[in-house]
Amino acid sequence: MNTPPTTCSGSRPSMVSALLLASLLLLAACGDDDAGFENFSGSSDTASFSDTGVWQAPDAGGDVTTSQPHDGFPSDTADVGPTDTFPPPPDPEEELDFDLRTPETGEGFLYIPSAGLDALVVVNATTLQISLVEVGVEPVLVRALPGNDGAVVLNAGTDDIAIVRPVVGAAPGASEFDVHYLDVLPDHNRLELSADGRWAFAWYDHRVGSTGGFGSLQDVSAIYLGDGAEAAEVFNLAIGFEPEDIHFTDDGRLVLWFCRNGISGAVLDLIDGDMFLPPVPVTDDPFAAPADREIAVTPNGRYAVVRDLASPALTLVDLEQHTRARLDLDDWPSDLDLTPDGSTAIVPMKATQRVALIGIPDAFLVAPTPPDPAADPALATSAALAANPHVTLTATGAPFGSSVLTDSGDRALLYTTGSDTFAVGMLDTNSGAVVAQPTLKPIQKVLVAPNGQMAALVHHYSPGATPQAQSTHAYTLLDLATGYPKLITTDAPIGEITFTDDSAELFALIPGGTADAHQVHRVSTSSFAVIPYDTTYAPIFVGAMPSVGKVAIALDNPTGWITFVDTETGRVDQVNSFELNGFIQ
Repeated sequence: MNTPPTTCSGSRPSMVSALLLASLLLLAACGDDDAGFENFSGSSDTASFSDTGVWQAPDAGGDVTTSQPHDGFPSDTADVGPTDTFPPPPDPEEELDFDLRTPETGEGFLYIPSAGLDALVVVNATTLQISLVEVGVEPVLVRALPGNDGAVVLNAGTDDIAIVRPVVGAAPGASEFDVHYLDVLPDHNRLELSADGRWAFAWYDHRVGSTGGFGSLQDVSAIYLGDGAEAAEVFNLAIGFEPEDIHFTDDGRLVLWFCRNGISGAVLDLIDGDMFLPPVPVTDDPFAAPADREIAVTPNGRYAVVRDLASPALTLVDLEQHTRARLDLDDWPSDLDLTPDGSTAIVPMKATQRVALIGIPDAFLVAPTPPDPAADPALATSAALAANPHVTLTATGAPFGSSVLTDSGDRALLYTTGSDTFAVGMLDTNSGAVVAQPTLKPIQKVLVAPNGQMAALVHHYSPGATPQAQSTHAYTLLDLATGYPKLITTDAPIGEITFTDDSAELFALIPGGTADAHQVHRVSTSSFAVIPYDTTYAPIFVGAMPSVGKVAIALDNPTGWITFVDTETGRVDQVNSFELNGFIQ
């Protein structure tokens, strides 16, 4: 059943009531049969993306199961390993995420949702002209469309989407916008767009927190945006349980959701109505609680690689055949990254202080040696891993549990978010060689420049530690070619960091506890020179706008303060009090 659409232009929508579809649709379909889930999802038979655009169950008579080989896969085994010979898994690495409800930079405009004004604040980065666009009640999320083509806004108060586009044929420099509205299901708190801007997807993420009520745990509102002619309806997609992350394949053909009980997906061009998308399980027990689960998908969408601290192993899921293969490890996998071409998985392992480079899918195709009942399971696993010709194991010299790849994939940085390791590892993904670089402080977060030539290491704060450098807030600029580090201390914790698209500069936000401690650091990535900007209020957002050569910085002031820095001339422009002025108007 479709959600009735509402489409209008230039006016505020009325309050709408959307019908919440049954959130446990897939659970109900399974019944009490132990095999029901696999049968319903199609995971126990040959299946693939078909011309209908959804994960299709096989034709009648299909008899290939996940326990049978396909395309050379060895037989799948239960998702258990020799855990009795292992120490407990390490604490998960801490990944720092920033608030999703922040401003959004387009190519030439800055978009800021204002729940207090029920409006979208649009700032023209070239002319500094400000427009207040009425978009609905309590706008909470905004996503910029590509090519200066406007933005999509999620309104929590009216449970709808506002599509904001510049008026075609408006006078040069004018900021005039058309607004179209489409109803969505209640209480969505996530909004993401495909790279080409043709699709928007809204859903309820149980980790984020509610915008008002408790949203559906298995429904997605799919909004077709097209190339400017707005959709006449919103499609409802029933997917797996508790969706968290969304993924688009590099070619823009497939959309995937990583759910608690598997991966749901569809072919974008073939979504033309309401659909249910049964998830492809990534474990033998789809409803087992994940333990720091992470999923990476190859660029073509064929394979998904899964790690989970519930088991010292990796799982390879064939998303076309709905089959799984397992690679046992002799340590807990703490992180997972795929090289851009999808050919190699990078897996740091903390306890044994090693990193594994695993060929995808080749490492999973090696037939396992039948175990010797008298052999030690851990030693047998280690021997099989070392003998696998598609696995490279390298000692790192430190308990690194996290990795960050450069955009090219030729190099990765290894680190741990623990507070007692003073090093970063530089991994050559082609040779597997690792060079450990000492650091003056433990690392909390690592960001790599788009060109892969430098990185910013944000450090832990250790008050009272000695020497003095240990008891200060700090970040390090690391040249990846030479290993040269430069430690930069600050008077307050480091917030968000961003690189410009050309990697020429880095901007670091430093929101202090007092007004005289607020700063923004502008850093040259070639000379490592730091230009500090004092700010009247705490900086809370920074976004690069390469098409106009500027960086936008939002300050924490209820009336709205935005700073634009011209990255070519160094000119600083301030836009103040736009919310208050717009309200008075």
